[in-house]
Formats: sequence, structure tokens, C-alpha cells
Amino acid sequence: MVQYFAVFLVFSFSSGSLGTTTSPQQQNTANLKDLCEKSILSHGFPGIPGSNGMPGMPGVPWPQGPQGREGPKGQIVQGPRGKRGREGSTGKSGPPGIMGIKGEPGLVGIKGERGIVGNQGRKGDKGEKGESAKASQASVVPQTNWKQCVWKSGSGTDNGKIKDCTFNKLKSDTALKVSFQGNMRIYGDNKCNRWYFKFNGNECSGTMTIEAVVYNDWSSGNPNLHHHRSFEGYCENISQGAVRVELWVGQCSGYTLGNAHTGWNSVSRIMIEEVSRPQS
Repeated sequence: MVQYFAVFLVFSFSSGSLGTTTSPQQQNTANLKDLCEKSILSHGFPGIPGSNGMPGMPGVPWPQGPQGREGPKGQIVQGPRGKRGREGSTGKSGPPGIMGIKGEPGLVGIKGERGIVGNQGRKGDKGEKGESAKASQASVVPQTNWKQCVWKSGSGTDNGKIKDCTFNKLKSDTALKVSFQGNMRIYGDNKCNRWYFKFNGNECSGTMTIEAVVYNDWSSGNPNLHHHRSFEGYCENISQGAVRVELWVGQCSGYTLGNAHTGWNSVSRIMIEEVSRPQS
């Protein structure tokens, strides 16, 4: 509508300034003018736009309706079987199985035929002369002639006898095998202690002493280390009868005596066994 009014004003101004001679262009302008006048008379000029109205009130929330019932369960349709996959890699070996039950013993085999008797071998060389029956019988020792002395108590002796064990020796030309099983310790830096056996108050002289030494050298400190140890040996030249086997501890040759301990928190044993004399 505004466009028509603007065109009407333009053509009204143009028609007032032109002459009375009417051209085809002027005729079209007049027709357009008539249309604009009729439009204005019919509809009028457009009014000014009104202001925006106030927002409406929010609607009242409506409660949620009830949940509908569950629909019928669909049919299970099995699809076509897929192609077989490629073969997987070999798995790791499983743990060994449990040992099976031992089977029953098999039947006794058929006895074979007797073999052919072989040729007689040549006569062997003459052997050396053996010992007399009397001497051989004297050196035989019953296998049960042995003894052990057991105790469970610690000894803090640094230099002296720790324990003794009396043994009855049956033969004169036999030897005694003695051994110690127990815990031994020394404390102190650059210290050494010697554990050894005595027989009736004397160390073994046939063939050598039976002993063990423990040396401690800790320049960074003095650790208190308790270890289970053992030592043993054979002693000959001991007469028949009662023998007092003694366990001693003392100083190592050329070293300072240490703080010794024997039998800490464990069982100690002196074991004695009479054995046949050794080979010559």
C-alpha cells in the first residue's frame, strides 16, 4: 500500500508539471494514478504498528499419564548360520595332570629255555694270605655299638669344657668316630675360636686332632650371627673300656679369643660310634 501511495505522489507531481498534450506514456500514468486513488479510498493509509502485548501466564502442568501396558513379545527368528571362522592359534600348554592310579602288576612271564653251558674258564692266580680267624674276629664290632648325648641349653663358655659324654669301647684295635651337631657363634671383630674333642682329657693323637674353627672379621661392625655347624672325625689308639668324650672351646692359634656361644636356642648332639680299624 505504501508503494502505491508513493507512486501516486510521483505521478501527481509529474502530471501537474507537464502540458496538456497527452502521450501514451502519460495515459499509462493516468491509469496508474486512478488505481492508487481507488486503493487509498478503499483501504486507507497503513496505521502505526501497535506495542507488543504482555506475555501470557504459563500453562498449568498436566500430570503424567499412566504407563501403557507392555506390548506382545516378538517372535524369535533364527537367522541364517554364518560361515565358519578361521582356526585360532594354539593355546598355551596346561598344567601337568594328576598322576594316575598305579595299575595292577602284570602276569609272570613264561620261563625261558635253559641256556647252553659255557666253557670253563682258566684257573685264577693264587690269592694273598688272609688274616687269622682270631685277629679277624677281634676287629669285628657290633653294628649297634654307638651312642649320642643330646641337650638343649646354651653355653657362653669362651675357653673351657662345654660337655662330656661317656662311651664304653668294646675292642682295643678299633677306632671311635665322633661328631658334633649344633649352633656355634663368636662375637667381635678379628676374633677366632676353636671347638675340639678330647678323649679322657687329651686330644686325639691317632692320627690327628678333631677340631673346627670359627673366625669373625667385620670391620664395619660386630654382627651377632648364630649358625648351625658340625664337625667330625675318627680317633684311633684308644684303649678298650670306658672313654670320656669331651667337647671343648678355646682360642685359635695366633688370634685373639672371641666371645663364643654354643647351642643357642637349638638342640646340640655329640655322637659316638665304634668302628672297625681303617685300611692300612
